[in-house]
Amino acid sequence: MNKLAKRLTALALSAAMLTAPAGAITADGESETWFDGVWSLIDAFSIKTEHDPYVLQNYINKYLEKHPEEMYDVLNDILGLLDTHSMYLSSEEYSQGFSTLEGFVGIGVGLQQTAGGVQIAEVIRYSAAEEAGLQIGDLIVKIDGEDVSGAESARIAEKLRGKEGTTVELTVRRQGRDITVKIERRQVNQVYVSNSTLTQGVEYIKISSFASQNDWQAFSEIWSSLPRKNTRAVVLDLRGNGGGLIDVAFKIANAMTPEKGVALAGVRYRDDMGGLDQTVSTGGGLPLNKIVVLVNGGTASAAELLTGILQDTAKNVTVIGEKTYGKGQGQMHIPLINGDKLVITTLEMELPRQGCWEGVGLTPDIQVGNSEVSVNASTLHPLDTTKTLHFGETSDDVYAMTERLQLLGLIGEATSTFDGEVLDAVTAFIDSYELPGAVYASPEMLSALDDAISALSGQTYTLDMQLRSALEICRLAAAKPQQYTVLTDGSWKTKATPHN
Repeated sequence: MNKLAKRLTALALSAAMLTAPAGAITADGESETWFDGVWSLIDAFSIKTEHDPYVLQNYINKYLEKHPEEMYDVLNDILGLLDTHSMYLSSEEYSQGFSTLEGFVGIGVGLQQTAGGVQIAEVIRYSAAEEAGLQIGDLIVKIDGEDVSGAESARIAEKLRGKEGTTVELTVRRQGRDITVKIERRQVNQVYVSNSTLTQGVEYIKISSFASQNDWQAFSEIWSSLPRKNTRAVVLDLRGNGGGLIDVAFKIANAMTPEKGVALAGVRYRDDMGGLDQTVSTGGGLPLNKIVVLVNGGTASAAELLTGILQDTAKNVTVIGEKTYGKGQGQMHIPLINGDKLVITTLEMELPRQGCWEGVGLTPDIQVGNSEVSVNASTLHPLDTTKTLHFGETSDDVYAMTERLQLLGLIGEATSTFDGEVLDAVTAFIDSYELPGAVYASPEMLSALDDAISALSGQTYTLDMQLRSALEICRLAAAKPQQYTVLTDGSWKTKATPHN
């Protein structure tokens, strides 16, 4: 169990699927690169790989048929000697460690039991259910012609499941009208990309995983919408992103690169497969004033790849946070006949300037940690929430206001003077609480601020100083003229560089 715990701890931060095949050991069996030893050692145990890791898959499948009880320990004893990331995992262990990558076969809905029956509570983006026009709130009344209006959600979920490629006829009731659709069951993957506007000209994009092409699709849609918002700066949050599909990371990096012909990064396969496979930008990325990337110790693999590409190649990028995990190697995930998976290291990734970061991690340009804050409202200066505080004034109420803004991480230190930094903090609070915009602190804003602090009183919470630092940088960048012109169709055109 200790070995398993160690492996699953590594798995939580190590997901990296490949889109290209791995090579084989050299004809004479000598190791020329760091991972040649993987295949040499396996060969030493009479598990012949020849020129394809899938030969290993075939060997294991045959062995499993005769000795199903032995393979787990045998393979993990062998693979445990190779590198940190190569391992044999049961289907249950794989689901636990790579849950974001697995997906499932179905139509792509979440269900909710209600008094009136089972309703659709979620329609997963890019799923067959979305394509069929199903909506949240639809009441499921029939499945393949069978009345299920009185069935429990578990039974309905079971009937919606099935083999990939099969169809199910679903009748739902929407606003008193029955709608029947035929839907093909297929692989469904959650989307791990979301966004929001932090303040005027600043967009926040969170990517929790590169689990499937759906994440690239979601990012692409968000990125293409930025010109319509006159976006000048972006906060890209990759904290806690353990990786996933490296080709999705490459696609996102390419979309964020305005210049054509930039060497983004390379993937080094086995020497006998030609060495470094270099990816070069195609150009056309949105020329933003600033991109701030947030990272921490949970940023790994493909997320480190994207971070490193932007850090090494883009002048408008600043990386903020804590040192990343340090996984610069990739694996093939090979399914076996019993549902288990063989995870084998087959490549390493190489950045233009920093090279491979395996076991080292990436160092942020600005190292910032988050802090724990304890709130005791009784110790704060009293705040008169009936007043209006104006830019430029100096008063005790301004100090009381900034005390509270400081606890929320919106300002560095409390002050009695309503200066530009205080105005930025007031604006950020107004935006986050969706209050009416103003260049002053209104009684409505002060009341909301006081209520927010009162609600936190007696609690200890994490103050997101990393995001605060990113927002400060992006707000300054957004105040500068944007480097592109928004066209009537929402697209953009790069502004010509003036010549003297």
